[in-house]
Amino acid sequence: MSTPSEQRSYHHGDLRQALVRSALEILSEAGVAGLSLRAAARRARVSAMAPYRHFADKEALLAAVAEYGFRELAARLTAATATATDPRAGLPALGVAYVLFACDQPSLFKLMFGPTIEKKSGHPVLDEAGSACFNALRQAVAAAKFFEGDPDGGDVSLACWSLVHGLSALIVDGRLAEYDSDPAEAVATRLTRLLSDSLAALAEKKSGRPSRAGVSTPFRRGEAPSRSTPLPLASDGASYL
Repeated sequence: MSTPSEQRSYHHGDLRQALVRSALEILSEAGVAGLSLRAAARRARVSAMAPYRHFADKEALLAAVAEYGFRELAARLTAATATATDPRAGLPALGVAYVLFACDQPSLFKLMFGPTIEKKSGHPVLDEAGSACFNALRQAVAAAKFFEGDPDGGDVSLACWSLVHGLSALIVDGRLAEYDSDPAEAVATRLTRLLSDSLAALAEKKSGRPSRAGVSTPFRRGEAPSRSTPLPLASDGASYL
């Protein structure tokens, strides 16, 4: 028999969303190991069988949670580039946003990109959400116009993603502190601006056009930008593997 809470959720058509929200809370508190359909049902105050109306198994629930993560990340990346002072400033901004997302949601970040969801190809909506992240990165690279009309554009996107994702993984795994004691945001700002300026210099060398790489002033070690500043919000787009 359905509980009053469960009946209320079905009435409003939000049981699926309620279960995803509950799963996100559990994931943040206990990691993937503590997450199950039964645990999500308990947190959402519905019967143990209720989740099966929306999720065939635990992996289906995890895929829905990861999908939420990718959509949230894509929204952050898009907002970061939108608030940047110019297209070339948008690329490092997007990169910092990527890193900050990983810092804010480490367990979710690991779920999104890790091996926990084994049958990724069986969740096309998840794949679509992941692709949206990488598309945000590719659009930022295209807008920066480092190598306009150049086949190197794809490599630039991959290089940018590799930098911010690798940095994010080091931070989430607690390895960055071994090599750099600065706050994660400051490190991300330094490195993404370094890459952006290097790309601008390379574009100048290949085309003979004046470089705009010197427009930004990179943050030095120990100088963390304010979270309220538009530029330090972002990073490179994420693709779903």
